[in-house]
Amino acid sequence: MKHIAKIISVIFNPLVIAPFTFYILIFSDHNANNYFLFSIAFFFSSALPFISIVYFKKKGKISSFEAPIRRQRLELLIISSLYSTIAFGILNYFQAPNIVQGLMFCYAFNTMITWLITRYWKISIHMIGLGGPFVALALSGYDHLFLMATTIILVYFSRFKLKAHNHAQLIAGTFLAMFLAYVELIYLFL
Repeated sequence: MKHIAKIISVIFNPLVIAPFTFYILIFSDHNANNYFLFSIAFFFSSALPFISIVYFKKKGKISSFEAPIRRQRLELLIISSLYSTIAFGILNYFQAPNIVQGLMFCYAFNTMITWLITRYWKISIHMIGLGGPFVALALSGYDHLFLMATTIILVYFSRFKLKAHNHAQLIAGTFLAMFLAYVELIYLFL
């Protein structure tokens, strides 16, 4: 059972969910810039953070690729927020669809909120990484809510089974991300 939980945790990692979500949002519209916009979103939301994690692991700044120790996550969160902020600026400059700009804004802003919380308490980055994108997908008309809810439940229980988080950390991550993403997207971008 622990092996299955680990597989679920890896498959639904925020660095996998982000480009998958951006792909759906960007390619739902037929635009000549879609590949360029997706390249920007992928590079800044997945590739650069992954490279940073590998670098931090190689330098001994984190004990594993998941950065399980709360304090080890702080610098990576700041860096990831910076990457998302740069990506938001580029997507805005090239007039990406509002939902795409909005989701990247959510990544930038919500990662800073996650950093603030993580300074004092370990919140689930996996659940934050699911909550925001799922809100963006739902607001853009992606009507597979059952699939999204099932994914959240599977990841929730896999992270709990792996003893990565307790219930409060998982619930807080899920609902904080959903609430912030909803408010940011509705009031700032849609």
